Amino acid sequence: MPLFCKWKNDSIEYGREDNFGFLRLVGVIFVFTGHMGMIWGENYSVFAGFHLHELGVALLFMLGGYCITRSWMSDQNIFRYMIKRVLRFYPPYAVMILLLVFAAGPLLSDLGWKDYFGSWYTVYLKNLRLFITYGQPGVFSDLPIASTTNGTIWTSPVEVIMYLITPVLFTLLHMRRNRKESFIDMAGFTILLVVLDIVFRTVLPSGQVIFYGMDLLSAYHLLVVYVIGMLFAYDEMKKFLNPQAGIAALCLMAILQIAPDGVRYVWLYTLFPYAVFSFALDAKPVFSRVEKRVKLSYGIYLYGFFFQQLTVYIRQHTGLEYGYYGAFGISLFMTVLAALFSFYFIEKPLF
Repeated sequence: MPLFCKWKNDSIEYGREDNFGFLRLVGVIFVFTGHMGMIWGENYSVFAGFHLHELGVALLFMLGGYCITRSWMSDQNIFRYMIKRVLRFYPPYAVMILLLVFAAGPLLSDLGWKDYFGSWYTVYLKNLRLFITYGQPGVFSDLPIASTTNGTIWTSPVEVIMYLITPVLFTLLHMRRNRKESFIDMAGFTILLVVLDIVFRTVLPSGQVIFYGMDLLSAYHLLVVYVIGMLFAYDEMKKFLNPQAGIAALCLMAILQIAPDGVRYVWLYTLFPYAVFSFALDAKPVFSRVEKRVKLSYGIYLYGFFFQQLTVYIRQHTGLEYGYYGAFGISLFMTVLAALFSFYFIEKPLF
């Protein structure tokens, strides 16, 4: 649930136009497209050797690292900082969980609504305290990705951890805006995290360390891209950015996709963020109006996986015939409607 933070009272740099809204939308579409391939069982979308949903989540956490760092730099009052983070993240997330438990669950369960409410349906409410649980009684039990109502929620506790890490890092590393020594400390810390991550990916390519329902290794992977975003929040990084060079970096990633996994992640942690922030902070942002008035990215991220599962469920249980692109279009349409609901009735009133 990657760190969607730029709102009218949570602006990073007041008065500055940028492409962050567009890139957030690109990130959630990457996640949506990658998950559609997984759920459908084919048509896996790949760029530079990475599945699109993997790139999408990395992109969103990278942008979140930048945005939340700039927000903290502009106002280091911990109370205001946490209030903004909680209000931005939790109400839409909690409403989504409650809708799945008390609306979608009884309607879709193979048990019928009476047996559904007589079973272990309350287990899914653990997600409200960020103990991630994927299955509901009798819901989507016969799909290719079985007994998983919403797979994207795994990033939710990781996101909250990132909220806490930002002020802690600023305190421990004595970071201050525009201070050279602070930037050097942050750069060294980022390099250390990247090196350790590549070691973990090489030594434990399929490893898992589960704590409180969360895979700590997957969480660490997201921590790395988040901290890279924090590093780019420093002015010292911005003077090296160039949109044309960013395009060349993406092309180089695509050319080098045949490299071993460990090497490919070097490109993910160097070339990819360079390209992302070169475009995000372009002096002439072409897409600065995207998500300016109506912000759908968070809602699409929250509801996309569920409606993709629902589309496959309807096809299997009704006999309706539509292919991958039909399922993609139908699920995207329903997801956008849910995102509009989330924005106008939950997110916008809070901000």
